[in-house]
Amino acid sequence: MQGDGTTGAGADTATVAELGGESTRAVYRDLLRFGPRSRSELSQRLGLSAPTVTRVSRDLLERDLLHPLDIVQQAKGRPHEPLDIEENRGPRFIGVKVTADEVHAVVTTVRANVLEELTLPLEDPAPQSIQETILLAVEAMIAAHPHVVGIGVGLGGLVAERRTVVSAHLLGWREPVELAAALEARVQLPVVVENDLIAMVSGLHWFGMGRSYDSFAVLTVGAGVGIATVVDGRIVRGRHYMAGLTGRLPIGVGPHGDPVAIREVASTQAVLRRAREQGVLAEGEGVEDLRTLLARGHDGALSIATEMSRALAVAAVGLVAVVDPEAIVLGGENVDLLRAGAPTFEETLRQGLAGSQQELAIRTLSGDFDEWARGVAVIAVQAFVGVEP
Repeated sequence: MQGDGTTGAGADTATVAELGGESTRAVYRDLLRFGPRSRSELSQRLGLSAPTVTRVSRDLLERDLLHPLDIVQQAKGRPHEPLDIEENRGPRFIGVKVTADEVHAVVTTVRANVLEELTLPLEDPAPQSIQETILLAVEAMIAAHPHVVGIGVGLGGLVAERRTVVSAHLLGWREPVELAAALEARVQLPVVVENDLIAMVSGLHWFGMGRSYDSFAVLTVGAGVGIATVVDGRIVRGRHYMAGLTGRLPIGVGPHGDPVAIREVASTQAVLRRAREQGVLAEGEGVEDLRTLLARGHDGALSIATEMSRALAVAAVGLVAVVDPEAIVLGGENVDLLRAGAPTFEETLRQGLAGSQQELAIRTLSGDFDEWARGVAVIAVQAFVGVEP
């Protein structure tokens, strides 16, 4: 694994581990998310006095956290000297996405541009085993990238205060795990932990396609089915940190009047069960075999993907009815199955929307774990700049 070439040239970890007071964080946050601005623009936007902005920017420049851009001549008044984040020599962040099978880690810049990635297999999903695998990946990346100042970890589960994993059904964790504290004890760096979907949406909201929208919803499909929403610029989490994360959203009524939950139709396990019941897959065959059949144009496989797409579209209709977002973003490791039934998804969705909602944008992610791990790095960036969850 190669380092990022910043040894001796960039900000020393000790000088950036603590960004500074609220005025310093406010200036840095604004430049980080919205790009270059002059000191006078920062003063007006943030409601800070000119001397405060001058003092804060001087400190950040001296610490190599900002750099000046070319002076811009004005038609009237003094020339402007825009400031911007120092990304090339600035702090580094690690994002770790945990699944039941592997740990996928990335190193990013402060604007979440991925510099390097590393994937390690998981032999055992027990907490201690996962902690050791995370540490193996993290310590290797810290050795190669000396300016790491924060670490984010994301997994499919309920997480409280970005510290404690309350439960993680897919990993078999039934009792709370103090994951952040356990990792911090060894790496001696700040660690934040978050539900992986919430983290991924944070990444989209700050630096990805979600930047274009004040309100958007993300619908992911894979081992589980998850929904996350950003409403008026804030991620909806819920009283129990469970908003959209349980897969219990009803999309119909069963033969005995019981509600049919989205996970019973669209999760990996549900899709494979239905494919086997219909003779599309044999016992022992899995998602990759279903993908192969879809690539060959197999009618039965296409029927399975279409049924899944229709169910997810019904869920999306309900979501739009409640939240009225500007966009729906589709993702997850099985998003390619959803794409295979895309005409049905969009047709069902559009039929359920009000006339004024027909302009709803539908965006699709790649399905790769990089997007998830990058999002987890963003929650570490947010902690660094003082954003509360």
